[in-house]
Amino acid sequence: MLEAKPPTERLKLTICYQGTNYHGWQIQKEQNPPDTIQGWLEWALAKLTGQKINVIGSGRTDSGVHALGQIAHCDVPKDLPINWQKSLNAVLPNDIQVLAVSKVDANFHARFSAHSKTYLYHFWTEKRFLPPQRAPYVWACGEIDLEAMRQCLPYILGSHDFTSFRNVGTPTLSCEREIFQASLDCLPPNPYLPAHSQEICFKVTANGFLKQMVRNLAGFLFLVGRKQSSPKMIPEIFKLKDRAKIPYRTAPAKGLTLACVIY
Repeated sequence: MLEAKPPTERLKLTICYQGTNYHGWQIQKEQNPPDTIQGWLEWALAKLTGQKINVIGSGRTDSGVHALGQIAHCDVPKDLPINWQKSLNAVLPNDIQVLAVSKVDANFHARFSAHSKTYLYHFWTEKRFLPPQRAPYVWACGEIDLEAMRQCLPYILGSHDFTSFRNVGTPTLSCEREIFQASLDCLPPNPYLPAHSQEICFKVTANGFLKQMVRNLAGFLFLVGRKQSSPKMIPEIFKLKDRAKIPYRTAPAKGLTLACVIY
């Protein structure tokens, strides 16, 4: 007779991390894999329970990308007398922290149950200096025309095939995604710094994102902000369905933050 599996319960984790020192979310397959967020969480759970526990995230943030509200789930032995949030934070590195833990139904899935995700991309536009406190979280891109960039937003809203804004590496059945909201806003200037150009935040909410889709959108916005392309090019870019034919750069990873996931 097969032995009955010990009972488990599913936990939903809300995780915040600075991605600077990590090779993204997903555990790598190499014999000596580099540090990843998923790898550290699974190591911490094994340390607390003595068991190998898989952690499933809402998405795979790239190397260097940050998160304020990444969501993950895992199945842990039932009724262990552990304060999961406190215990995990006690053993995790300081740049990975669990903000909340809750018990959820066994049908909850961090990735497949998600309704939408919101990402933030930060542009630092002051050419003369970059405060070290902001350096890990912004693209120091220099002067850009915010109003020209804002003219791009109506073109990307709604459902489109975003193949031209996807980098290769992650297979997917469809490249169609729906962007619900998109904005470009100036953050308030820091009153303790010399007068400076304002930091710009690109905020985008969609039902899902392709590999490096937000960074590619940010890269195109940058070109428009530098008057090197036009918002009117976006419909043609969608039609091409070929990233290799589009002359824009993928914006640096450090400017990107996964803000939240909605269920």
